[in-house]
Amino acid sequence: MLAALPAWADGSWCAPPRREVRIAADDFHHGLTHWRIEAQDPRAVVRAQDGVLDVQTPAGLSLWWRSELSGDYAIRFTATALPAPASAGPLAGRVSDLNMFWNATEADGTEPRPRDGAFASYDNLRLYYAGFGANGNTTTRLRFYDGRGARDLLAGWADATMTEHTRLVAGQPLRVQIVSRQPSAGSPQHLRWAASGRTLFTRADTAPLLRGWFALRTTASRLQLRDFEVFACPPRT
Repeated sequence: MLAALPAWADGSWCAPPRREVRIAADDFHHGLTHWRIEAQDPRAVVRAQDGVLDVQTPAGLSLWWRSELSGDYAIRFTATALPAPASAGPLAGRVSDLNMFWNATEADGTEPRPRDGAFASYDNLRLYYAGFGANGNTTTRLRFYDGRGARDLLAGWADATMTEHTRLVAGQPLRVQIVSRQPSAGSPQHLRWAASGRTLFTRADTAPLLRGWFALRTTASRLQLRDFEVFACPPRT
């Protein structure tokens, strides 16, 4: 069963009288200047043109937004999964792995250093991870990385528990929203992850991660992103 929407969902995450403000965006008409690519396989192809970020990779790949994010913020983008390229070998044609890291830092709180794109190379970061339609479209899960190698499973679906709302469909766009916000006594949730208006994950941790870097993460897949935007909510006064 999908999570109920918290009180601050769908625009109200920035509670009146505050109002969200767009602070960054990429319309994918001007190349990859906002992104840092870490690809496990040199055959990976990443292009940003004509309003589309097109990622085709036979193996692990992370695409890092170069700016740190902090405070109360929301990330929004539209993602479409397509069949994996021929370079993926036996995994060619599969639809899989719309994944992402956010509020990611090294264990000491600094910016993630460059890595080789292999999934295991990120194990010693601190971050939240959502994997939508991962493992060949058989799992959708939220994890917490503690910076010491643990990847704690917080919530999710796998195999028989997967539903039409937790699987990727080739060619079907999803509007993803990630919200990270300072919790309060009246609204303890600090994290929300939603796809096309459905909340899949929320958290109310006692010591949440509230700042860091965002990355699109995938493997043996083809993904297309459009309309990447970051919104901030002004500090409470």
